[in-house]
Amino acid sequence: MPTGSGTPPSPALSPLSFYAVEERLGFAEKRANELFALNGGDLIHAESSPRQQLVQEFFFHLLGAIDVFAQFVNEQRVLGHDPQDVSIGYLHDKITPTTDPLDRALRELYVNPKRSPLPSDPYSDDGYLYRAYNYRHHVTHRRMNPWLFRMGSVPPVSFILDPRVHPGNGPNHSVLSYDDEMQAMLDLVDKRVRAAKAAI
Repeated sequence: MPTGSGTPPSPALSPLSFYAVEERLGFAEKRANELFALNGGDLIHAESSPRQQLVQEFFFHLLGAIDVFAQFVNEQRVLGHDPQDVSIGYLHDKITPTTDPLDRALRELYVNPKRSPLPSDPYSDDGYLYRAYNYRHHVTHRRMNPWLFRMGSVPPVSFILDPRVHPGNGPNHSVLSYDDEMQAMLDLVDKRVRAAKAAI
């Protein structure tokens, strides 16, 4: 019969490496490429379930890379926050503005669409970051439809700029192709997490 007063303590978790962030970005890129190739590239006539699943997983992994980076910062800077609490939003709310370049870098990795409107330029870097967070919440968690399909138009498939806006309230779709925008979001997150890593 085992002796002792309870279950043995869990072994210490291995420190995170930046590879964990790159891995999540790789998952996002893989889902994006699978979506681009779905139904031979004819997204309009693709089955709705795999189409929705792939776009949901893209945003889940894309923003997941930023949250993994927050864990990496917590460890590298020895901030001492409970890993169960740490996310980029959590660190963002803990930031006291200083001259530390990491403060700015972390602020550039987070936005809360509940607290601020869509930027006036939805195609700017800040616009893409905002939209990525908004899509992650509304497309992944609420399963809203992010698409506008227009057969015979260029582009034939684009994102709705803000899924929260009722269609009757005027134009609310991107003038760019969904695949170009997904690549722009992926490139932006990759660029900003690498800039933040350099500031650690």
